[in-house]
Amino acid sequence: MTRTVALNYAAPIPVGHEIEVTVFADARPEKKRRGDGRFEPSSFPMVVDLTTGIRYLNHAHVSTAGNGGNSFQANIYPLLPLPSLEVERSWRGRVTACTVVMVEGLENQHTMITFDEDGEG
Repeated sequence: MTRTVALNYAAPIPVGHEIEVTVFADARPEKKRRGDGRFEPSSFPMVVDLTTGIRYLNHAHVSTAGNGGNSFQANIYPLLPLPSLEVERSWRGRVTACTVVMVEGLENQHTMITFDEDGEG
């Protein structure tokens, strides 16, 4: 099955690379799940390029604080997502297309990745 994942961060993964896409569960109580959850880890998939070992994350996956810091000094983030995050689902597959788009209004890059899934996740 072909899947497409949208990321609100840059993840330039070459065509042909094996990846694992992980979606985390929404840990908010049912009654507090209003809005788009834009600051929740569950809103952003995590992608691991299994060919290179590079993990692509949103800051919400590694920090319970806001997206602090500045552009002059790098934030010190852990290499793995928070252990408290519960995995809702994941897929593995091979990248068939990847596009990274600069979004000037947000001063950020977004990524669209299409991949052929390897079986069921």
